[in-house]
Amino acid sequence: MHQEPQGARQPLSFSDSPVQTPGNSEVKRIALVACNGVYGGNLMTCRDILFGTRWRAERVPGPHLEFEVISADGEDVISYSGARISCDGSMDERDWDVIILPHVWAEPEQLAQHSASITPWLRRFLDNGTLIVTMGCGVFWAAEGGYLDGAEATTYWRQHDAFVKRFPEVHWQKDKVITESGHICCVAGGNAFADVMLNLVVRLFGESVARGIGRDILFDIRRSYEFTPLRLGSRHTHGDRMIEQVQALLESRYSEEIRLADVARDHGMSLRNFARRFYAATGEKPLAYLQRIRLEAARDLLLHSDKSIKHIALDVGYTDSSYFCRLFRSQLGNTPAAYRRQFTEQTSP
Repeated sequence: MHQEPQGARQPLSFSDSPVQTPGNSEVKRIALVACNGVYGGNLMTCRDILFGTRWRAERVPGPHLEFEVISADGEDVISYSGARISCDGSMDERDWDVIILPHVWAEPEQLAQHSASITPWLRRFLDNGTLIVTMGCGVFWAAEGGYLDGAEATTYWRQHDAFVKRFPEVHWQKDKVITESGHICCVAGGNAFADVMLNLVVRLFGESVARGIGRDILFDIRRSYEFTPLRLGSRHTHGDRMIEQVQALLESRYSEEIRLADVARDHGMSLRNFARRFYAATGEKPLAYLQRIRLEAARDLLLHSDKSIKHIALDVGYTDSSYFCRLFRSQLGNTPAAYRRQFTEQTSP
C-alpha cells in the first residue's frame, strides 16, 4: 500500500436541463418527520435545502433525490407558531436512506404523547443502521428507545436538564452543538443544523451539488462554534470493531502526523492485512479514507475561515502545502484558491 510522499503528514455551475446518464438511476430517499408542535422554521429550512438539492442533483451525473414530509397518518400538522404544514405521506412501511427528526417545541411530557406513533415506526430504522439526524428535541424518540444509552447526544439547551433526568443513561453534552454516535447525529442549533445538512449533501450527491446549495441558501451562515468533519454516510455499521476504532482514530486525529504502518502495528496487523481488512469493512483504502477526511476539513476551512492556504494545509495534516494543493485539485477538481474564489465570487453582491 502506498504511503503519502515525504513532506505530507502521513498518518460549481450547472446546465438548464438534467443530465441523463446511466449513473443517474440511483435514488436517495430522505424522510422529514413532522408532528404537531414542530418548529416550522427548522422543518422548512430543511425542506428548502432538500428541494434545491433535488433540483441540482437532476442536472449532474450521480444519484437523484426523493424526499417527503411525513406525519403519523399523512395528515397536515400544526407548527409551534400555529401554521398548517402539508405532509406528503405517512409513516408506512417504505424504506428510507435518511430519517430527519426536526425540532419540536414541547416539554418531554408533550413529546411522549407522540411516542405511540413515532417510536414503533422509527425502531426499524434505528435497528438497521439507517442514518438518523435529529435537531433539538427531535432526539427524544431516539433516546426513548434506548439507542443512545452510553453514547453522546445533544439537544435544545432549554430542555437539557429535563432530558438528563428522563434519560440518565445518555451522555448529554450541553456544550456541544453536534454529536455523532454510530448512525445517529444530534444537532442542538440552527447554524449547526445547516452545517450537517450541507455535509449530508456532500456525502450523498457530491461537491458540485453542495457548492450550489452553499451559494444559494447557506452563504451567510457564520459559526460561533468549532466544526469538525462529520462521518455522515461513512460505513461505521459494518461490525468490525477494530476497524471502527481505526476510523475513529483517523477522524479525531487527522490533523496530526499519522503513519498507517504504525496504526496497523498498534492494532496487531501487518500493513498488507490491515489494508485488506479496512477496505473490506469500509469500501475505501486507509490512505484514501484519511485523505478524504483531511480534504473535507480543508474544504470547510476554505469556505468558513480567512486562513491562508499554507495554514489550512498545516491544520489538516500536511506540512507540504504544494502537495496539499495538488491533492486537493486531483480530488476536487480545483485548486484550494480557486475553490475558495469560486464560492466567494458567486456570493458577493
